Amino acid sequence: MAGGRFGLATLLVAGIGCAHLGASRPETPLLGAGKYAVESIRSRAQLDGVDQLIEISETGTKMTDATGAEHVLTERGALVLGENGSCRLALAVSVDGEEPGISDRTCRWNMDGDRFLLGDQSGTTVYQVRRTNGRVVLEGMSDIDKDGKVVGDARGERIVLVERPPEYAGRSADRTSEGQAAREVQQYLHDL
Repeated sequence: MAGGRFGLATLLVAGIGCAHLGASRPETPLLGAGKYAVESIRSRAQLDGVDQLIEISETGTKMTDATGAEHVLTERGALVLGENGSCRLALAVSVDGEEPGISDRTCRWNMDGDRFLLGDQSGTTVYQVRRTNGRVVLEGMSDIDKDGKVVGDARGERIVLVERPPEYAGRSADRTSEGQAAREVQQYLHDL
């Protein structure tokens, strides 16, 4: 049973955090360099061979597996956007309160008006950005390849961010070793 939970958490962490264009150009950027807590994330994942949207939040999401057993998935995460367009997305997903599976990915980001582009070498997701109730909501629009060609539909995907207070701004995101990186991610997620 524990192996199944770890497998589920690993699958969800690996599938979440993928990245997902427009004309509106606000005067003030809706999203800029800084550190954000990931309050919730909704992404496509394959569970038991079925492609579906899965939403995971800090407060927990109930899911039923193929055997009918109910599980509670919780996440803690951080998105760090650098001034130079680099970023880092770290997510920890736990199933039924057990040790979380952790994904710590480097990425690239860009703002184009009210569109946020988040991606890596495999592709980019275009999100519509809106601010509501002190949160930044990224609503998925489309997936594009490295040449800018639309290759997928990201509607339904969503990331809800909460801007972190300045005391986190001085934290280093340097990676001197994988062990050090893992400790930094654990500490950052703990502090959130």
